[in-house]
Amino acid sequence: MRQPDSQIQVELTGASSLPAPATYVRLTVVSLWDNLPAVLLGGAAFSVLCVPTFVLFVLGLAIPALLLGALTIAPAWGALLAQEADIVRDIGAGMGGFWKSLRRLWTRGAGLGLLACFPLLAVLLAAPVLTYPEARFVARAGFVADVAGLILLAALYVYAFPLIVLHDVDLRTALSCAVVLAGHHSMNTLGLLGMAVLFALATLRVSAGLLFILPAVWGLFILNNCRMVVIEELTQSHQ
Repeated sequence: MRQPDSQIQVELTGASSLPAPATYVRLTVVSLWDNLPAVLLGGAAFSVLCVPTFVLFVLGLAIPALLLGALTIAPAWGALLAQEADIVRDIGAGMGGFWKSLRRLWTRGAGLGLLACFPLLAVLLAAPVLTYPEARFVARAGFVADVAGLILLAALYVYAFPLIVLHDVDLRTALSCAVVLAGHHSMNTLGLLGMAVLFALATLRVSAGLLFILPAVWGLFILNNCRMVVIEELTQSHQ
């Protein structure tokens, strides 16, 4: 995986709080606890920007909802991660940084969001067909393939968004590096995807109010994971 020298230097000299496998969870939890108000505010701002897309889905307007989500939710997720990146690097964070990052990262965030529209739309269109008695094996296999594609894309997004935020890379570089990181650190990737599933189940079973905090908590974990594995990759490449 290639990173410009200046970006490598920033990350390597970044901080006393650079995560490692033995300290990853502890440092992330400490960052969350010490900066809980900022994390909550960022999570609330992200959730508010998700509301228009949710309303369209409730109204049954799936395709407009997907497009709006790509143009709002994906950039908002990047802005939330950018705010939290300042937290995990001990720079300090405020809501001003969230809104500035939303403007700065909008194009790349929307690009990643639009990329997800195609498999999401395929799943939404295929799901009703499965309820028909005459649904054939081919239809079921196609639906499974669509879901698998979404899972693979989610695995790439676990790294693509943090790479854009932490290293300010372009969209193509973020995706190509995400492929490398997701493949080299598959257990980390599966763990973070599993955490997302557990958070989603907790939201459904406990309270929808958890949407204001759990995405932001997950964001801290994926940011520190990305920092950790990038350092591991760079260390191995220089040996």
